[in-house]
Amino acid sequence: MGTEVYIIIMIILTGVMVYGLYLNRTAPKEINAGRRSFLTGRGPHAIFIGVQLVIQIFGSDELRARLARLVDAEDETDDAGEKRRFIKSIASLLIENRYAWEYGFWDYYDDSETAISTFNQWKNEIEASMATEPDEMGEETDRMHRFSDQKEYLVVTLMMLIDNREEPVSDDSGDIRFRPTYSQLSAPFRRIVDETEEEQYWEESTFEKLLEGLRAIDPRAIERDGFYVYPGTSQDGLSSLDLLSDEGWKYITDHSFRLK
Repeated sequence: MGTEVYIIIMIILTGVMVYGLYLNRTAPKEINAGRRSFLTGRGPHAIFIGVQLVIQIFGSDELRARLARLVDAEDETDDAGEKRRFIKSIASLLIENRYAWEYGFWDYYDDSETAISTFNQWKNEIEASMATEPDEMGEETDRMHRFSDQKEYLVVTLMMLIDNREEPVSDDSGDIRFRPTYSQLSAPFRRIVDETEEEQYWEESTFEKLLEGLRAIDPRAIERDGFYVYPGTSQDGLSSLDLLSDEGWKYITDHSFRLK
């Protein structure tokens, strides 16, 4: 009797093991939902980087005009080549005007949920605070939001949401096994941030490294981006009094390149 029970138990256990192996081999693989999956979940699937510079314009509209020409020259295809040219041109122009940098601020997150929410927050706050439509713009200084008629500074913002997934890029030619991943494309920029010590965060050289990193990043890893020049009125500018008298600018005026 004992032998028969033992044999029955062994047959049941063997059946369970075989069924378990069957489930393991035939279970459906996780389906990639495409770009939509990029916007969900926590973890290092997305990176946010935002750089803001307050630049002296010395009463001239030349810098704004050059920035505007670069924006106008960006065609509507928005392909990787066009995006690369635009980002490289903007970053190069900002670095070229390094001598005129007065204040700077930057922010970085590699948690996807925080990165996405921060990108949207920056975008919404900047667009809500500046004139972006023709009907909002004029030639006169906005008296409600200015303390002075002096046109000394522009605030330039460059921000990106970078794809950091461990998945092969979708638009690369050739066998998928040899395509780089989005994470590999973003790795050089991540390295710049990782190698920046805390005491270097607000140094002028760090901002130049960040811009160099953005200029070099493969545009296929850029999921979203934004570029803004404030004030939005073509002939307007911020004065020292505007910047230092408004608490809303304190986060950036706390980081002066001149006062060390």
